[in-house]
Amino acid sequence: MHQEERYDVGGVTFARPFKAVRLGHLGVWTADTEESEGRLVDLFGLHQTERMTGKEGELLGCFTTCNTDHHALVAINPATADPERRAYYEAGATLNQISFQVNSLREVNDAYRFFNARGIKVQRIGRDLPGSNWAVYAYDPDGHRVELFYGMEQVGWQGRSKPAAMYNPLPYQEFELPMKPEVLEVEEARAKNIDLLSGYGRDSALPYRFDVGGILQQRPFKVSAMGPVRLFCSDLVASEHFYAETIGLTRSAEIQWEGHRCVFLRAGAEHHSIALYPVALRDRLKMSSQTVLMSLGMRVQTYRQLKDARTFLSEAGLTEVQLPAELHPGIAYAVHFMLDDMHCIELYFEMEQFGTGPVVRAEGDAWPDRLSGSASCYAEQARLGPMA
Repeated sequence: MHQEERYDVGGVTFARPFKAVRLGHLGVWTADTEESEGRLVDLFGLHQTERMTGKEGELLGCFTTCNTDHHALVAINPATADPERRAYYEAGATLNQISFQVNSLREVNDAYRFFNARGIKVQRIGRDLPGSNWAVYAYDPDGHRVELFYGMEQVGWQGRSKPAAMYNPLPYQEFELPMKPEVLEVEEARAKNIDLLSGYGRDSALPYRFDVGGILQQRPFKVSAMGPVRLFCSDLVASEHFYAETIGLTRSAEIQWEGHRCVFLRAGAEHHSIALYPVALRDRLKMSSQTVLMSLGMRVQTYRQLKDARTFLSEAGLTEVQLPAELHPGIAYAVHFMLDDMHCIELYFEMEQFGTGPVVRAEGDAWPDRLSGSASCYAEQARLGPMA
């Protein structure tokens, strides 16, 4: 009998030489980058950490975050795409990227070799700027870039990203290990008299008028993390195999909905990080035929914030989409709004955690004023910094 190869990952053996530990940042292709920038910053309240502009000053990329990671959600103009990625985009892969964090830089190198040895299509390996995340990118069966990254620039209390003068581009090849730690890069910048607070940072100019848990805010909710990515798959079996066997996500659940099999996989303790649905459901759900992205998630901190977000975004003019609760097992309450003509944002506040028991939805479609506490309420929802 063939014995499965095992790899040492930080002293623990796995079936691949890396371990995806959490869902990280996401990106979407959007032709109207200016409009997406306004909605992400003003309506969803994300902190903007970078603007990428073209020769004529046009906005090509908007980097935003909801925690201390340099970016959690990026809106990129498809005009920046190389021919291969442009072809994927035109075929419906409008999700620019999905990222998963690993624990070490060595795992990024090892993943690169692992992908190549198994014939997985790799886009590149390198250190991305802005953001300074060390990463390797592979393509899933529908052409979405899946990134495994180690480390990312952290944006602190001052709200400023790393100055461009500190950028140190590296060639797109395996990293020569060990690389210098970031603390030495900071020391070198100081020695060059680089102003460490000269980077970019911008928040919405909306007035502060909402009491959110005792803190004055610009909107009645606070996005605290990116949530699950939901994809329509041209070949669900192939996509499931890629995310489970190649990336190493754990299968959490599968359901049958109107005769269609749907699969849910996770990186950590949350019920799912990725949800896979057959593309045949796209028309049934009346979603845009231009994308195979069903939705991407944003988590808020409380049930009250979720309800208030629904009112706020509706009053702001965003289009709410009604999606069946059966299609997001592990999440009892969620609302869905269109970011633009193609992309749907799922807002939710709690997800079932493995080891804590199921989340419970009340009977019927009405939302109660309050929920009874459960073991999964607020589990694994630690904030990375103070509400700001």
